[in-house]
Amino acid sequence: MGEYHKPVMLAEAMQQLAVRASGTYIDATLGGGGYSDAILSREPSAIVFGFDTDPAAWRYASQRLEKFGERFVLVKDNFANLHDGLSKLPILKKEGAGGWLDGIVYDLGVSSHQLDTTSVGLSYRVDAPLDMRMDPRLEISAKEVIAEYDESQLKQIFRTYGEEPYSGPIARKIIQARSERKIETTTELAAIIVKGIREDKKNETLSRIFQALRIEVNRELESLSESLTQAVDLLRDGGRIVVVSYHSLEDRIVKEFFKTESAPVFGADSVEALKARIDLSSAKLKLLTKKPLTPSTEEIERNPRARSAKLRAAERIKNYG
Repeated sequence: MGEYHKPVMLAEAMQQLAVRASGTYIDATLGGGGYSDAILSREPSAIVFGFDTDPAAWRYASQRLEKFGERFVLVKDNFANLHDGLSKLPILKKEGAGGWLDGIVYDLGVSSHQLDTTSVGLSYRVDAPLDMRMDPRLEISAKEVIAEYDESQLKQIFRTYGEEPYSGPIARKIIQARSERKIETTTELAAIIVKGIREDKKNETLSRIFQALRIEVNRELESLSESLTQAVDLLRDGGRIVVVSYHSLEDRIVKEFFKTESAPVFGADSVEALKARIDLSSAKLKLLTKKPLTPSTEEIERNPRARSAKLRAAERIKNYG
């Protein structure tokens, strides 16, 4: 089948997920099926529901995981729609709204396969149509964003999603260029962005702008927030969430979500005093990673794209109330 992508921090993710016999899991970012394969291989009675919107991932992962039979279920939906995606499956009609899932794992960002696919146009290194939709059913592509957003909107997404210090000048260059001709390919856009940029800064500037466009087109940060909220509701007591992220925007969302939903850490003799001052009834999670885990030196050497990865994990708990 050829290589799709390498799952990052796989051993660490499996350790934090603590796969149970007869457990039910969600692989929220199916991709090439690496995490699903690991879960299903570890426990021969486990079941995995794999979410993805990429038709290439559907084909690849389905073939790879065919050996597990009905223990793997493909869900052709975005992880922002966990409840809806699962509710459409006849196999889950009996499960109800929530509290039955043993774990969910997210491997955020973009796979090597997607970066190298010319039809998607995610990389400035590949000459491709300016699209960036990881779900081809989405209405707005990067081409529409570049053609239709005004200067202030472009500046805002470059600054917010790309953390690009020269968002304003780059937005102005794009507005000027599109007034002269349509911008339709990744290489055309890249050539406009790097005008006037120092040679040693070009790659990092392009990376930030292309990241910002991809996040905007695919609503990545909104989808992550929506998905995490649903995931907590779906977990049974002791069920776990494991998230591998690749840039500060994603990691910040996960960190703040876990912090907001988790119980404060305190000694056994201080519970009553804390209850008098803090509403503990809404706490849903226990943090498993006080600080994010990062890849080993050996893994980074094998897979340089793992360099920026951070793993956070949390466990569903009973409310204190």
